[in-house]
Amino acid sequence: MQIHSNTFIVTGGVGGCGKAVAKAILEKDGYVVLFDIVKAEVAIPLAQQISKDRALYIQADITDEDSTKKAVKAASNAFEKKLVGAVHCAGIAVRQPWSPIVSDSIPNFRNALNVNTLGTYILNAVVADAINERHEPLKYASKGFFKTKEERGAIINFASVSGHDCYARNLGYGPTKSAVLGITRTMSDFLGESGIRVNSISPSIINSNITGPVFPYFLSELERSSSFPARAIEHDEIAGTVLFLIENGMMNGQDIRIDGGWRLVTDRHPDRPDYRTLAPGLE
Repeated sequence: MQIHSNTFIVTGGVGGCGKAVAKAILEKDGYVVLFDIVKAEVAIPLAQQISKDRALYIQADITDEDSTKKAVKAASNAFEKKLVGAVHCAGIAVRQPWSPIVSDSIPNFRNALNVNTLGTYILNAVVADAINERHEPLKYASKGFFKTKEERGAIINFASVSGHDCYARNLGYGPTKSAVLGITRTMSDFLGESGIRVNSISPSIINSNITGPVFPYFLSELERSSSFPARAIEHDEIAGTVLFLIENGMMNGQDIRIDGGWRLVTDRHPDRPDYRTLAPGLE
């Protein structure tokens, strides 16, 4: 998929990863529409700092179908350049103190499921419809499915290494990202007939708003159990992987781990403290 003179939606566009991805697309002469829940008066100046004429901010709630449809329609009409895809960076990790009462975690799990999983499905579905609509009227869908040999679009979802290696600390967060891996594979299969590729990336630790004050804990985890390099991911390493997935037309239904060989483990050695007392909180 060509980036030059095409438009891409970047969700979580005000965050560190979102901004890095947006800048990388702009450097390839593309156009970006940033989605986030941040108030417009705060986010619009940030978008203008990235680019005054090729970046636009639209406030959108990806967990709400109507909000997402309205935002994607606006993104489709934002520039003269056609909308060809989305990079879905938006997500949350909700932490709470550990508790022996497992059901205490249900409200936060519901919240994470709503944003990380339902939000991914909604964003993928609505963007795919927008791409298909540009080629053929949506009313055609009532008569038969879209079918083409032409590459029409590319969607990239953000999963996580914890979606692969679900373990104790990621009791709720990990499964929501496992679902993102499943959505990526099924969407890639279904949308393949429409010429839309769907892939995902699975980062380990990024020094971002999500890690925030517990970043030192994660850094110690990386140093203890990563292969190489035992460090956090730089934003440009994320952006470079995104560009690869957009531009390589043979990448479809795939997930790329960006983790330095880190494999999540639960350390239950009897001579060490209970791992639940060391972790910054149940996710």
